[in-house]
Amino acid sequence: MKMPAGSWDQFDDYVIDFAIDRKRRSERIAIVTLVQIEGSSPRPLGAQMAVSETGRWTGYLSGGCIERAVVTEAIAAIQDGENRRVRYGRGSKYFDIQLPCGSAIELVFDVGIADEDLVAIDSRLHRRLPAMMHVPSLAGDETETLTRIYAPRTRLIIAGIGPSAVQLSRLGLLTGFEVVLYSPDRETREEVLKTPGVEVVPIPSAASLPVIHADRHTAVAVMFHDHEWETNLLPLILETDAFYVGAMGSRKTHQRRLDILARFGVEKEKLGRIRGPAGLFESGKSASSIALSILAEIMQANVGATAGAGLLTDGSEASALPLWEPANQPLPVGCLSRDGTVTL
Repeated sequence: MKMPAGSWDQFDDYVIDFAIDRKRRSERIAIVTLVQIEGSSPRPLGAQMAVSETGRWTGYLSGGCIERAVVTEAIAAIQDGENRRVRYGRGSKYFDIQLPCGSAIELVFDVGIADEDLVAIDSRLHRRLPAMMHVPSLAGDETETLTRIYAPRTRLIIAGIGPSAVQLSRLGLLTGFEVVLYSPDRETREEVLKTPGVEVVPIPSAASLPVIHADRHTAVAVMFHDHEWETNLLPLILETDAFYVGAMGSRKTHQRRLDILARFGVEKEKLGRIRGPAGLFESGKSASSIALSILAEIMQANVGATAGAGLLTDGSEASALPLWEPANQPLPVGCLSRDGTVTL
């Protein structure tokens, strides 16, 4: 993820924008993908790094113990102009690089990915559409490719006023979310604008609301102390595909909120989508603790949204590929598949 000052987050989960930037500077790059795990790994199948021939890089494939070695290997692959598959940990030729618990991983170094493929992935994700990358397997069959699936970055929409909304916008950004604040309050907007990277949208009045686009990769937190704003906003939000809708306040406030919305004709099933009081724990009294509580609940809901989507292996200890039944199981973000037919 490109940072405000023009630098890059070294340990980002998304590396495609870095690769595009380096290529536009006429630098050769390698995309390194985790394609096999034996034992345990802090990173999932499909995790990636992007490495420039200059030695600059982004992404991570471990807890920090192999990244420098990966950069060295990637530069060698770039200089040779050939893709390669390298094993680290148990059974590796690099016996001096050990992984925790005697585990092992295998990485594919792809130095031939086309510029247009990178741009196509990035373009689709910016339009909040899923994308895929074909990764050479290099496991024996030279024609076999794996498919790395990408989903849009999780978006956090905050509609509200006050310090809790400000703190949640900051925490959301640090978590790696795409953050948008909708607020009628000038002071709240100005405070959030001090944190580069958050999109800020004014709300003119409760009767003149902007259109809020929330797809299935979006969480919405409503943080008002005035029922008038909630009464107008929540029915619109409940019509979206947001995986999380939370509203701040006490239990008594939440019940009053539900009663008001019911009188306005909001269906009971839709009212049941509202997390209220928003937050994983209710003891928070400061703006920071309230924001942290809501963020924790969003993270929990995000995991729950892909429940049952764990990797399905062939039963052996070492499995290079998850075996998918697309009709029955959703595909988790960042995993590898033999084809790109699964819809996110």
